[in-house]
Amino acid sequence: MAEEATRPLLSESSRPSSPIDERQSSAPSPAPPPFVLSSESTPLLLRREDDLATYGGVVPRRPSSTSQDFLSDHDPKKPRARVRWPIFCVLLSLIAVITILIFAFLAPAVVKQYVLDATVFNPTNVSVESATADGIQARIQGDLLLDANRIQKAPVRNLGRFVTWIGREVESGQSEVQVYLPEYGNVLVGTASIPSIKVNIQNGHINHVDFLAELVAGDIPGIRAVAVDWLEGRLGRLRVQGKAAIPLKSGILSLGEQTITDDITFHEGDFPELPKVNVTKFNVHDADSPGHTGAMAVDASVTAFIDSPFGLRIPPLGFEVLVPNCSPGDPPISVADVKTIGFPIYPGQPTSVDVAGIIQGLSEELTNTCPGKKKSPLDFLVKSYMQGLQTTVYVRGADAPSVGTPAWVVDILKSVTVPLAFTGHALDNLVKNFTMSDVHFDMPNPLAEPDSPESQPRVSALVKVLIGLPKQLNLQLDVPRVRADADVFYHGKKFGALKLQKWQPANSTLLEDVDGAPALFVNFSMKHAPLQVTDEDVLTDILQALLFEGQPVKLTVAASVDAEVSTGLGIYAVRGIPAEGTVNVKPPYGGSLHRLSPRIESIELGPTTESSLAMKARVNVTNPSAYSASVPFVDLTLMYNQTKVAHVTARDLMIVPGVNSGIYADFQWNPLALGGPAGVTAGQDMLSQYVSGYNTSVTIRSHKGTIPALPELGQALSRLGLEVQIPRVPVSGNPGGEDGKQKFIQDATLHLWSSTAQFTLSSPFSNTTVEITSVDANAFYQKHEEVGSINYYIPFPVPPGLSKTPRFPVKLNLHGIGYDALKKALGGSLKLDAVAKVDVLIERYRTTITYYGHGIVSKVKF
Repeated sequence: MAEEATRPLLSESSRPSSPIDERQSSAPSPAPPPFVLSSESTPLLLRREDDLATYGGVVPRRPSSTSQDFLSDHDPKKPRARVRWPIFCVLLSLIAVITILIFAFLAPAVVKQYVLDATVFNPTNVSVESATADGIQARIQGDLLLDANRIQKAPVRNLGRFVTWIGREVESGQSEVQVYLPEYGNVLVGTASIPSIKVNIQNGHINHVDFLAELVAGDIPGIRAVAVDWLEGRLGRLRVQGKAAIPLKSGILSLGEQTITDDITFHEGDFPELPKVNVTKFNVHDADSPGHTGAMAVDASVTAFIDSPFGLRIPPLGFEVLVPNCSPGDPPISVADVKTIGFPIYPGQPTSVDVAGIIQGLSEELTNTCPGKKKSPLDFLVKSYMQGLQTTVYVRGADAPSVGTPAWVVDILKSVTVPLAFTGHALDNLVKNFTMSDVHFDMPNPLAEPDSPESQPRVSALVKVLIGLPKQLNLQLDVPRVRADADVFYHGKKFGALKLQKWQPANSTLLEDVDGAPALFVNFSMKHAPLQVTDEDVLTDILQALLFEGQPVKLTVAASVDAEVSTGLGIYAVRGIPAEGTVNVKPPYGGSLHRLSPRIESIELGPTTESSLAMKARVNVTNPSAYSASVPFVDLTLMYNQTKVAHVTARDLMIVPGVNSGIYADFQWNPLALGGPAGVTAGQDMLSQYVSGYNTSVTIRSHKGTIPALPELGQALSRLGLEVQIPRVPVSGNPGGEDGKQKFIQDATLHLWSSTAQFTLSSPFSNTTVEITSVDANAFYQKHEEVGSINYYIPFPVPPGLSKTPRFPVKLNLHGIGYDALKKALGGSLKLDAVAKVDVLIERYRTTITYYGHGIVSKVKF
């Protein structure tokens, strides 16, 4: 308070102007005085910081020439003239009469004008000592003096100095000051009772005054109207009028009752701003005090800089906290009752207030969704706070928690609602961990209408989420149900939206995170959530990284979560909780598609034409990932050497982790229709490589009709080629060759005497007989030495499984090294290589393949 004791309440630059001040400012002014002087109508409340520096006591005055002459004429060393007593008595009587006349008729008006204009009061400290039942008791300290230099009229100045020099001291009786607001129906703001004060009124003498004033509140509704205009920003100016009747006396001489009236106008810049509140502590916990069962307690500390020119102590107060309703015009909703203990306010220093609140329950008005919207007022409040945005609540006075709080304070506070804006706590990294297991994908219904919910892929999974909670939250929480809408991003680009519109049962557990902060572990089963693909190209990039590059993918999920939260207050739905997290997706097959290990269990021939045929294959696939999928329909294009040769179609697939057997796929072989002449050539080359036992790879691509309900997705994925090796077709009774591979020609028997050869063939079809119409073949020994040739044009059948061919006439090369090798192998066997051009007829389908045989075990007989 040391600073307060040395500064005035208002400087002259900050003091609101009064009409009298303005009139005086327009008149010619003498030389500037060394201190602030009051106007005629404001004798007691003028402020200037340099007044005390000017007056440290009685200002010494330089003797005038008249005074020096008077002193010289009355030098005690000079002989005095003898004055006769009769003459002295006459003069004294004359002076007395003149003095009486002056004081009785002339002096009161002049002296009053002098006192009003010359009085300066500089407050050094104003503080509120205590609150009373009707108002407050204020302690006022300051310096009071009269400055004759402020008087412009010489007669008034001289007479005033003379009279105050004679009177020396003046004592004011107990008086009251009424303050009115003329622009608000002349409402009475309050009345101040001022005790009797005795001061020295000699020119320049400083009086240090210290007194207690009783301030009583006036018309409470009138004060409320001014407060509301100020809070709502409508108070551009305010005129205040003060009236006081002050009885004065000097010694035994009564100076009568002096009535003082003054108007002061406050402009917009003079009004204090609402303080900015900084929430320094905010804790929420279950209330365990008696009578508050099932309630929630809030403990908070707020700091604000309250622009008060004087110190005061605020008694214990009660407030009601309200939050915004659905629309700005709707009344705010009450959510909690809070109270404060008594706290002091010091000028120029921040004020700290401890607040304790109780939330007994949440009303339906707070939790019900707003008309025409999907969120409730509670949802908007939670979302704003969690996003770290500026949040506004309202505070209104309530019944005081202490009997010591004056009723008039409660009445004023209950009639005023103050908006309180504070910045929420942005809950960054709210999702600490996010995992999905038992993932299952449901492909869309092929007959669904485009853009319908049935046309979207759906995801089911067991979701486990670790949610970090603020340390300020110490509640027993439970989340029985959740639902969410999430946008999924890859490298900052959105590629899909995951919509979980139905409530999903959930389990939650409160635990302690690694950093000691509370956390909530929530797990729930997400069932058939539609995944709407919004950017097919981004999804293609994801699949490229996962399936073909074997790289993990980091996805960002921005979700709006609806959660049913169970607390001591009950179960309430909180909607639109913003949550953002990352999901690391590992390559489903360890980065290698070969781990799928597709194997053909059986193959059956379907309808055929001259240029096409259909086959139904039963496939065995190993799924090494933890994901499963349900595919009602998928159609893929099979390409060889970048040329389309066939379609592969599957229906009603159910892929689970591990071995999947009994998967049926339709194979539509039609190279002519798909690729034209180039397709026919590519098809023949592929069959030739496959029948010859080579590891033959083909490329599988999607196309616009891969998923009929999502044509854009199929088209976007078509730039990805899945290269797979054609699995071998098992043949009953055929274990394969020495290397374990099934071959079209298993072995051969060569008869030297008849120059014929017979072969054992392996057919991949289990219920279809293939017909060979011609054979043009050459056999070689050690790859380059020709043994002989076969030219056979009589059709013969190749039934399912293993079968023997007719004896083909062989034209032997009797002069080559190969013939010598045959003779040496007589009665044994010899490995030969062969190249054969074979015309094949499968029902109506006809084609030509080139067979390349290596290491054919040929028995040589006589």
